Amino acid sequence: MVSILGVGLGVASLLVVQTVMNGFGEEHRLRIRESFGECVVIANRPIAQVDELISSLNLQEEVLSISPYAEGPALTRRGSFSGVAFVRGVVPTDEDLPARGYVVSGDFNDLDDGRVVLGIGLARDLRVKVGDKIDLWSPVMVDQAGKGKAPLPAELEVCAIVRTGFSEVDNRAAMISLRRFRELWSLGNKVHGVVLRLDDPSQAPAIAARLNQGKPDLRFVPWQEIKKNFLEAIRFEKTMLFFLMFIITLVASFSIGSTLFSAVIRRSREIGVLIALGAKPWQLVGLFGLQGLWIGALGTSLGFILTWTILAFRDGILGTINQLFGDGDMVANVYQFAHVPLHYEPMDFFIAAIFTLLVTTLAGLVPALWAAGRKPSEAMRDV
Repeated sequence: MVSILGVGLGVASLLVVQTVMNGFGEEHRLRIRESFGECVVIANRPIAQVDELISSLNLQEEVLSISPYAEGPALTRRGSFSGVAFVRGVVPTDEDLPARGYVVSGDFNDLDDGRVVLGIGLARDLRVKVGDKIDLWSPVMVDQAGKGKAPLPAELEVCAIVRTGFSEVDNRAAMISLRRFRELWSLGNKVHGVVLRLDDPSQAPAIAARLNQGKPDLRFVPWQEIKKNFLEAIRFEKTMLFFLMFIITLVASFSIGSTLFSAVIRRSREIGVLIALGAKPWQLVGLFGLQGLWIGALGTSLGFILTWTILAFRDGILGTINQLFGDGDMVANVYQFAHVPLHYEPMDFFIAAIFTLLVTTLAGLVPALWAAGRKPSEAMRDV
């Protein structure tokens, strides 16, 4: 039972870490696609011929929809409370905007030239709710103030509040209509970029490479290239944690080896009797080796049950850890998520099971081989 419990804890530790790291990776990839687009068209300067560009891109069969956008930082204020927002100008009638699926208050369809959609963190900092009004200053207004002018801030009514669960977005995001953005930033008819939504997001690098040909003034950036170093760091961290957690299973295998060695010593007389009666060495190896295999199988099953149990209560466990050892919400501060994300990868469970069974079986073979190599007279003499 001790050996089975050790194997189960090792398997559970391995799979909990892998599943959570898979969740972090998948959530970051999803948020990157939703925040930046599956393929983004940018240039060294604002894009002027937007309609012509959209018309040419609509001819590509891989492209499902196209959305022009403009973005930039701005100062927001309501009464005595202020904050820095990252404002994006969007087409309010675009039904494919991912933000529509994260509205927790208000109605995204109310967005127009006089209204704004805020992230829940920014709305909390400004102490506003749907129906309240905020003042917004763009960098162009600041430049005008430096030249002796006194521009009035844009007064916008909050029509909706969104919560994506990605604190980097929730704490800074503000969306206004593209037409109002152009007015406040003095862009004219230009935009800062175009977002492409593809029928197969995984093929974004190949599609971007093909579209880049013949367009030297534009750059097509697939979502995999956005924050690439961060995604690579998560992948590397997952790989390293896999090997570190697998050491726990190796430690449990020593427990299995010592347990079966004790069983062999306790049964020395029985082993001698079996050999004297004509038992083959491979039969003794199978007898004790099978015990190691069964310990591994039961321990793996227990590890699966512990994994699902721990992950089911992960938020409560994390809350307790934060209270005892943490300084604030570690998941939100480090990984930018409101909750611990999960992504079950069947291959991780399969690899963990195979490795565990292999290690535990090998641990059982060592005492099994020692028992099979004993002579009947020696085995009968040991009591």
